[in-house]
Amino acid sequence: MRSLNNFRIILTLLLVVASLVLLVKAISLSGKIGNFFAEERYTVNYQYFFKTNDETTKIKTFLPKNSDRQQITSESLNTSPSVTFERKASNNNIRGIWTANNAEAYENIDYKFEFEGKSKTFKLPKVFKYNRDVDLTYLSATENIQSDNTKIQVLAKQLSNDKTNDKEIVKSLFSYVEAIPNAPIITLTDAVTALEQNIASCNGKSRLLVALSRALGYPARIKGGMILNTENTRSSHVWAELLINNQWIPFDAINNHFAYIPANYLELYEGDEFLLTRTSKINFDYNYELKRQVNIPFIQASASEIGALIPFSLLNLLENKVITYKLLVLLLMLPLGGFIVALLRNVVGLKTFGVFLPVLIAFSLLKTGFVIGISIFLFLILVIGLLSQPFSKLGLLHTPKLVISLTLMVIVIIVGSYLGLLTNNAWLGSLSFFPIIILTVSAERFSNLIVEDGFNEATNMLFQTLLAVSICYLLLSNKWLSSILIVFPEILLIIVSLSMLLGRYLGLRWSELIRFNPIFNLKNTSYA
Repeated sequence: MRSLNNFRIILTLLLVVASLVLLVKAISLSGKIGNFFAEERYTVNYQYFFKTNDETTKIKTFLPKNSDRQQITSESLNTSPSVTFERKASNNNIRGIWTANNAEAYENIDYKFEFEGKSKTFKLPKVFKYNRDVDLTYLSATENIQSDNTKIQVLAKQLSNDKTNDKEIVKSLFSYVEAIPNAPIITLTDAVTALEQNIASCNGKSRLLVALSRALGYPARIKGGMILNTENTRSSHVWAELLINNQWIPFDAINNHFAYIPANYLELYEGDEFLLTRTSKINFDYNYELKRQVNIPFIQASASEIGALIPFSLLNLLENKVITYKLLVLLLMLPLGGFIVALLRNVVGLKTFGVFLPVLIAFSLLKTGFVIGISIFLFLILVIGLLSQPFSKLGLLHTPKLVISLTLMVIVIIVGSYLGLLTNNAWLGSLSFFPIIILTVSAERFSNLIVEDGFNEATNMLFQTLLAVSICYLLLSNKWLSSILIVFPEILLIIVSLSMLLGRYLGLRWSELIRFNPIFNLKNTSYA
């Protein structure tokens, strides 16, 4: 009786504490809850350094604006009082213009903002609707987009000759430009030059794709911005956009993005422009400082802003690089995954290789992808399990056998990875992504089961383990769930409470209900 009372007291305390902390945090963050649901968040800082001359010095660049796939917040500008700033709208773009009037002065400009972005995929119709009101600018030839050039027009017709609809034609144009070898050419490359030299960077490929599209009557334009990553940069990026059924659709031939734009693409301007222009003959240097931030999809605030709103936040650990994002997610997901596996074992009746091993296997699959990862895992476990059989029959102690399994695992992975390199096989090259210890423990258990219960029973448990792995993979790959646990780690107390309730479960497992169903039916029949 005392044990039951203690159980109820502990369970109540855990649930009350967790609920109160969750409520306080939810109220504190209620003003930051948004419906944009970004996939990536970056802090972007334009840094310009220059020395003025005797004349007025101007620095011009394009500034970001909000759209259905990117949100810009927390803009700030830091510069000396002698430099004036003007924000000017022009042709659907926003220009930032800094003007320095002091002669022979050293100046610097820091323009910073928060970027939230999400990817977007477009589905192309087979036949495009003709738009009579389209701006002729998007169909006309220019100095660098020579859609009226004979070579461009001949190629465009060749690429479209045997195609039956608009979608196939655009795909043909894109495939041709995408196949042109890439080169980090920093100078301007026009469409004809890209075609003749058969090598180009993003600006040359994009101009060629726009020129080919315009030559066939498809409205097209250049779109410019940056690809945001974990490194600072001095480079901008451009891609093409086609107006299809009154919607501008992106095509990035250099990165093979067909009717798709990734979440880390920062859009800055429309048209065949230069991101940065300045007064000539001045000492000038620049840098774009990029910092990837922890992204919580449902909260439109940075990690520091969230940390200031709630008393306890794991985001501080990430922002100060005390722990990596992946490791923190694994730590938080491990109890949840363990609870799910325990539920599958105690209530459903699955037999798995331990409780936490399926969670660790699922975490490894995040690097390889589910289908490829499962295939690699099965391949390695079956190979090592069979190779270990002769050693299991020698009567060796457990620890030396484990060392042998580990050694065999390392040998198979090294040989497989080397063969993958020689044959350019991505599947074999992915072998090294799996943590050795996870594979070794799994192979050792599989090998022991073969000896103790036979190959069929061992294989049956292996596939039941993979079922648990699949469910855990769905949890681990869910960014929303991991984000919720990072912001509200007190949910772990609820997991403890649920595990306590599960620990007192004495009912039949579902597999037993199915197994003994004929007996239950026979019993009911006899009573009738």
